[in-house]
Amino acid sequence: MNISIQKQDELQATVIIDLVKADYQEKVDNQLKKIQRSSNIKGFRAGKAPLGMVQKLYGKSVVAEEIQNIASDAINQYIQDEKLDILGYPITSVNVESDLDIDNKEEFKFAFDLGLAPSFELSISTKDKLDLFEVEVTEKEVNEDIDYARKRHAKLEDAGISDEESIIYANVTELNDSGEPLEGGITEKPVSFVPSMIEDKKLQKSCIGVKKDTIVKADVRKLFNDNETVITSSLGIAKEGIADLNKSFNIQVTEIKSRIMPELGEDYYKEVFPGEEAPKNEEEYKNRVLTNLQAYYKNEADLWLDHEIGHLLMSKHSINLPDEFLKRWLITTKENDYNFENIDEKYEQEKNALQRRLVIDKIANEHKLEATAEDVNMEARIYFVGMYRQYGLNITPNDSFLDETINKRMADREFVSQMADRVIYRKAYDKVKELVSIKTKKVTVENYFKHVNEHKAEHGE
Repeated sequence: MNISIQKQDELQATVIIDLVKADYQEKVDNQLKKIQRSSNIKGFRAGKAPLGMVQKLYGKSVVAEEIQNIASDAINQYIQDEKLDILGYPITSVNVESDLDIDNKEEFKFAFDLGLAPSFELSISTKDKLDLFEVEVTEKEVNEDIDYARKRHAKLEDAGISDEESIIYANVTELNDSGEPLEGGITEKPVSFVPSMIEDKKLQKSCIGVKKDTIVKADVRKLFNDNETVITSSLGIAKEGIADLNKSFNIQVTEIKSRIMPELGEDYYKEVFPGEEAPKNEEEYKNRVLTNLQAYYKNEADLWLDHEIGHLLMSKHSINLPDEFLKRWLITTKENDYNFENIDEKYEQEKNALQRRLVIDKIANEHKLEATAEDVNMEARIYFVGMYRQYGLNITPNDSFLDETINKRMADREFVSQMADRVIYRKAYDKVKELVSIKTKKVTVENYFKHVNEHKAEHGE
């Protein structure tokens, strides 16, 4: 066997494996003998067919299988021996043609293309400055949160006329230029909305003081504040269809519900904090809300700092990748998700994730960050506590049910790998916080969200 490598460029190479008969014949012979012992060929007792006949029937398929196995083992061993840092896995070469003519030859050539990981240096230091926001929660935010909670726990009853906080149920029908229902358009689609949440003041006013069967004419996009997600889910259309909607709709009121707001008191506090010791009075209730909001915004600020760190790492490290190889690799290994028609559009997301991963791995290697078994177990605990909370289950980290769940999943190698990756990411980000300069910055809730929204708009997030 002979193995050689041809560099296509700094990030792509082709490994060529040349096999002669001596490289595979012994394995082929042994495999044919196994087949002979277990074969049931017509005209012969089980396991007694001549080896020559077995060779004639199965020889080529056995050769094909054995040389594939040998080549696969050889390329993996070569990568390990030569300490090649590759991206993805080897795939059949488009640069060098393989020669696998089993019908006419006894010597074969396998050619594999490799994507090579780029070499780069970490470029982060105390010169890099980030802000850790300390969001100041005022009485205004406390009162708004209390009002929001009261609305969520309010009882609904039928109302004869709407006010700004009523829930209005209506059927919307798309109209043509003559004011008649548009043929093939949206017809009597049930929707619901609250007037106070409509940003267009003129439309909001027209939805206050209406009764059942009232018809309001308006652009349905304004009804939902041009929010594509809300429009598509409410009307049951694709986002691409929003631009084609006519501006005139009939919004016919079918039902009106008013909220009966609960009074603050012991029964209400128990309803708001189920499974917890309820506040004894309004002062304790407001203090509990304040504490919860402070904890919420602290967590939000910590997560936002991580978000900013992600941007910093990407902006400070310009990493080239073997793009064409990776596109072919994705199409080859993830054919259900990628094809030649969509690869250019979908590749950018994969590319960004891989570049970020390379930087994280660089930080982990240089600072000897590892995911211990204890780390992985704790990460799994955090993962499942968060997941169960999404389903309304408040499970504590030391719950025995949680232990049982984690122990079962730890038998899944892929799950363990995912948790280990999360640990490394967390440790790498924590290390970055030590390497850069972080300044605590006090901001109001309003200014915090202003900064976040401006950032997202700038980066198209």
